[in-house]
Amino acid sequence: MQHLSRAIWVCAATWAALSGVAIAGAVEGTATYRERIALPPDATLYVELQDISLADAPAVTLAAQRYALSGVPAQFKLTYDDALIMDAHRYAVRASVMQGQNLLFTTDTVYPVLTNGAENAADLLLVQVQGQGSAALDNTQWAASVLNGAPVESEKRPELVFGQDGVFSGSSGCNRFTGQAEISGNRIAFPDNMAATLMACPPPLDAVERQFLQALQNVTTFAMQGNALALLDVQGQPVIKLVRK
Repeated sequence: MQHLSRAIWVCAATWAALSGVAIAGAVEGTATYRERIALPPDATLYVELQDISLADAPAVTLAAQRYALSGVPAQFKLTYDDALIMDAHRYAVRASVMQGQNLLFTTDTVYPVLTNGAENAADLLLVQVQGQGSAALDNTQWAASVLNGAPVESEKRPELVFGQDGVFSGSSGCNRFTGQAEISGNRIAFPDNMAATLMACPPPLDAVERQFLQALQNVTTFAMQGNALALLDVQGQPVIKLVRK
């Protein structure tokens, strides 16, 4: 009887210990890019698993890993706590290739995982970040297609028009604005004191305007590929995606 009691106690203790341990899941895949370009020896691959459920808020990073990178395709594996995953939420994997503080490549497409029929694996195609400075944007016109990871579905989409040397103007879908952006290489910073009209905007244009102008303040770099322009935050996350007009 004493041995039986001890066995029951051991089982109970083991179960109590295990019940406090998080169950880990994993997302894995590969990251690559199309260009036949050799990477610098100190290049790193940074991969994140993010909750992208809220269209009007920054994505929440649930897991991240940095890898030394000598070539592509490169494999990755992110381990996460299962308790953080909710069936009603949307999750995605994103990646960037960095050399120190310089962004070389980044994902500009959402790669869903885990919920809503998505799997726990993703093969990521990164795009090269242009380093041509303001000349790459001179005399171009753009219309916003994606804002904070969600498609822009309002009747009047925000627009950006670049002149020369960082001069820009545009519309938030309701009010118009002008300003001077600071551009160096692939880095860009929009001023927080842009001149703008002050009309009251009806729904849903008011929400789109608020999100668009706030997103501009979070932009630190840009990436161009063909007729697509991505404005990225400090983590290399596309906060605004635009198409050429």
